[in-house]
Amino acid sequence: MNNIQPPAYKNYFIDLPLCRLNVLEVGQGAPLIMVPATISELEDWRTLAQFMAQWFHVYYFELPGHGKSEPFRERFSSQQVAGLLTQLADHLGLKKFNLMGFSFGGILAMQTFKHLPQRIESVILIAPCLDHRALPLSAFRRFTMAQINKFFRYTKVQSGFYNLIRNKYTISLIVKVFQKLCKLEETIPLKQKLSHINKNTISVLNAQIEEILNVEFDVNPTKFETPCYFAMSINDPLLCFDTTYKILQKHFSNVSSVQLTYPFHQPPVAFTYDELNRDFHETIETFVFARA
Repeated sequence: MNNIQPPAYKNYFIDLPLCRLNVLEVGQGAPLIMVPATISELEDWRTLAQFMAQWFHVYYFELPGHGKSEPFRERFSSQQVAGLLTQLADHLGLKKFNLMGFSFGGILAMQTFKHLPQRIESVILIAPCLDHRALPLSAFRRFTMAQINKFFRYTKVQSGFYNLIRNKYTISLIVKVFQKLCKLEETIPLKQKLSHINKNTISVLNAQIEEILNVEFDVNPTKFETPCYFAMSINDPLLCFDTTYKILQKHFSNVSSVQLTYPFHQPPVAFTYDELNRDFHETIETFVFARA
């Protein structure tokens, strides 16, 4: 599968009632909406979108308040994103579609699925954050993170933080504090990401951390029969594989799982198109044929 040219993509804006989205579209076939992770921009996930476009007609977008997408007028929430995806699907004329989420995108994907399960044909979750109980954090660390995060709801605090991450002398210290407090991998290019985010993204990040520390989805009396594909590393330093898998099994009757062995949550450098085909083509192919 090496040296295959990735499919061509197009990039454009869509004006929706909730906000204006920066969208990437690629591929043909059954529609797949990819939900972004925290602090994600189009270029971060373009290669993955092109990889998935070998089986799907893929739509990927920057979250409101990220990159070139406008922020919500109200405070960011996964419930608003679920409403936004409904508007996006309606705008694209998608009666049904597949849904994919990575990391914080797991919360967004699950919230969207709960919002309109009858329109989603399958759910693909890669190292998804779905429940606060899957976080390998002590009660003290979780409490400390929650208390610090409360201060970031204030506009003045966000402005001060924005100035700090724009300063080449203080951003390194900020990154070290984040890594220590949140147990983030040093391989995540946090300094690069923080150094060019806008003020709107800081507000969104504050809301996302609040949800990560508290999220817990209600379990329906009857499990959903929608096919669910789940892939995650058993060595993920940010989330517990077993806990996440058990939570998914409470929601879905048909969960296909793949245990990866990477020592990271997010790859230090995005996988290339060739690498994705080399390592995951057979896995996705099996899932696509299974759902067919």
